[in-house]
Amino acid sequence: MNPLVSIVTPSYNQAAYLEATIRSVLEQDYEPIEYVVVDGGSTDGSVEIVERYAPRLTWWTSEADDGQAEAINKGFAHTTGEILGYLNSDDTLLPEAVSRLVTALEADPTLVCAYGDALWLDPGGATKGYASAHSWDPVPMLRSGSARLHQPAALWRRDAWERVGRFEESLHYTFDTLFFLRLATIGRARHLHEPLAGYRLHPDSKTTSEPPVKLEEYLRLANEFLVPERLPDSLRRHSRAGRGAYHRRAGLGYYNAGEFGRARRLFLRSLVLAPRMSLRSAKHFARAMLPGPLVRARRALRRRLER
Repeated sequence: MNPLVSIVTPSYNQAAYLEATIRSVLEQDYEPIEYVVVDGGSTDGSVEIVERYAPRLTWWTSEADDGQAEAINKGFAHTTGEILGYLNSDDTLLPEAVSRLVTALEADPTLVCAYGDALWLDPGGATKGYASAHSWDPVPMLRSGSARLHQPAALWRRDAWERVGRFEESLHYTFDTLFFLRLATIGRARHLHEPLAGYRLHPDSKTTSEPPVKLEEYLRLANEFLVPERLPDSLRRHSRAGRGAYHRRAGLGYYNAGEFGRARRLFLRSLVLAPRMSLRSAKHFARAMLPGPLVRARRALRRRLER
């Protein structure tokens, strides 16, 4: 008998994409799947979309919540599957994605996770590029400040999820990165080198936008969760590299936003934490050290040349 797969979709005011997400789960060729939709109290017609598919859902709700991580945790609390995954309401599963991932997990009971690659999609759903995942290794995950895999194309075992703990509800942008890092410290995963999900990029996407609250969360992740005392022994010596990576990411975000003083301080802090950096990061660091008026003048000149 196939293991029960539980999939949760958190959503808030994503009516433009929600139906495609729901259908991509309900039209999978795998059985059994229990599917839960947790809406955060949308006012854009999302509830009406969910109601149309309610007979095929295991459970759904529409009520205010405290963010995506809390919504997903709440959804999983209404499931019983051996294998878990979540799909944001602007992403999609590709055909046969669930069956491919479950087959990989069933072939090796020691695996805690299976994951594939993804396709970058534009707002209309057209393919814009191929998103390759990376190897499953907690050290480069920590040192790079990235999960190195694409969450929509991943499934994991419930017992592993329970071992590392529910998603950190105080984090709204990086809870999945922290989760996959923790998961990688307790077991192996298999990477399927094929696209299994569509990752939609649009102006309101959490992936593409970097408001100040997201940049500050990078710093909070670095300073509260990636400190040595919060990491297993095998990762503690890599703590400073990971924290430095997140300080650089925040610094670059503030640099792009024109807050050059803040960017400069964060880049300098990253240098103290982790002096070694990639050539790309070094270029960003060098630019951040330039005086603000000079940077603005360079940007103005570039805009004029691009016209």
